[in-house]
Amino acid sequence: MKDVPAHQLLEALFDVVVKEAERNSAFARRLLSVYPEAVIARIETKQARTAGFDPAQFHAVNLLRNHGEAMLRGRLSSLRTKAQLRQVATRSALKLTGPGARKSASKAKIIDAIVEAAEHYVAQRDAAST
Repeated sequence: MKDVPAHQLLEALFDVVVKEAERNSAFARRLLSVYPEAVIARIETKQARTAGFDPAQFHAVNLLRNHGEAMLRGRLSSLRTKAQLRQVATRSALKLTGPGARKSASKAKIIDAIVEAAEHYVAQRDAAST
């Protein structure tokens, strides 16, 4: 019998724990009870901030086509985090390039990169359809 590396065993164990915590909120609360209240409060605050966000509502290409660049920039500017902007780009099937693609990019650079990628996509589709 082959020896299984410890990291693979731990990964399998934690996968089971995470899946059970997703299904069983009492189990998840018991797991969290080992942490101080301040840590739990931070986790719950972060979850509450991101819970109402649906990147499908911000399809960059459709917003650009139907409402123009100003509307797209306005909607993207309303998002709170860089992670949400990146989720919009991913959901819109856009490949970010340039300074906006860097992990350390500011929100403004990410918005510029999303707009640029959406414009490029629209231009390609328009050229292909003529």
